[in-house]
Amino acid sequence: MTHSSESKKTDSDSNETADFHTYHEINWQPKLWLDVYRTIASQREELNNFLLPLISNKQLKIILTGAGSSAFIGKTIQHAFYQNFGIDSTAISTTSLVTHFENYVSADRPLLLISFARSGNSPESNAVVDLAEKFCSEVYHIAITCNPLGSLAEKVNDLGNGLTLILPPEAEDKALAMTGSFTGMLLAAALTAKMDSFEGLENDVKQISVTGQSLLDDHHGDFKELAEYDFNRIVFLGSGPLLGISRESHLKVQELTNGEVIGKHDSFLGFRHGPKVVVNKKTVLVYLFSPDEYVFRYEKDLAREILSENTHMYTIGIFASEEMSRQVDCDLKVELNYNGNPDPDVGLLPYVIPAQLIGLYKSIDLGLNPDSPSDNGTISRVVKGVHIYSKTDS
Repeated sequence: MTHSSESKKTDSDSNETADFHTYHEINWQPKLWLDVYRTIASQREELNNFLLPLISNKQLKIILTGAGSSAFIGKTIQHAFYQNFGIDSTAISTTSLVTHFENYVSADRPLLLISFARSGNSPESNAVVDLAEKFCSEVYHIAITCNPLGSLAEKVNDLGNGLTLILPPEAEDKALAMTGSFTGMLLAAALTAKMDSFEGLENDVKQISVTGQSLLDDHHGDFKELAEYDFNRIVFLGSGPLLGISRESHLKVQELTNGEVIGKHDSFLGFRHGPKVVVNKKTVLVYLFSPDEYVFRYEKDLAREILSENTHMYTIGIFASEEMSRQVDCDLKVELNYNGNPDPDVGLLPYVIPAQLIGLYKSIDLGLNPDSPSDNGTISRVVKGVHIYSKTDS
């Protein structure tokens, strides 16, 4: 079964599907992105005044941090801070920093800690801010969060050496899985990294909003049909920034299906080096193809190799253009067909929507509640059971 970007329009999903928060939070994203742009634009002067003195010091280190999906935001966008500021920038999860802070951070080097959090109430997010304050001789904070009343927002607001960016209320997903909160915070981070070209990004955000809406309009039916297939593994492949998107994508399907579908992620080039062994006749492969022609050459080579081996069940290609989609055979083709040449980091946002839709419909197909798929309580919207220790604890 092969479809192009002109395949099924959004069917009138059953009232049962439309009752789920997850369904609405996925579908609201194109409008949310416009609201996020306006929100960051309203704080641009404050953000510039905070950032410009910091990035003038090339000894500054920037760490982007969060847990779970929030950590993957940093993995996806870390390069933009280095490219635009010329500052050493890296993504390290709060779950690593809590236990090994001194392995990653120099006490004598100025630090800008950029924290991502949907609720801002996870124990690790708040503990890392406290660790930075205790350990670093000079530290600054930016909290990008969806909850103005969360512990993280309140903590950073009270410090006096930080700035809090609060996303629009619609970004704070009510469902377990991060959907709009992920893409909303990712966009906010991209805009933060590009303060010097901010005005020109407004049209790019509008273009991407249109692209995201078209994807939703055209492909709900395809992913709903895919969910009826008997697959129990799904692999997402991406290169560069899209590797971060692939990591978020695999988690999204795995969370929404309560682990009934095991997700994996890798880079296209890395996949050959052992991980390809997971592919079998119950595996769906999702290729997040780069819009960069040079990178795409490597990616299409792997896709063609896997096609020739015929070891998988189903393949999905997410392509930046119709021209690229003609070069690779896939069972389902999703063509983003950007209008113009939008900023590549803003252009990352629609790539995560397919995983959200696959997870939504497969969750329903398995008889789960996608808003709360973990019927045994293994995972929850805000992580539980984490006790924060100090070095002096016995």
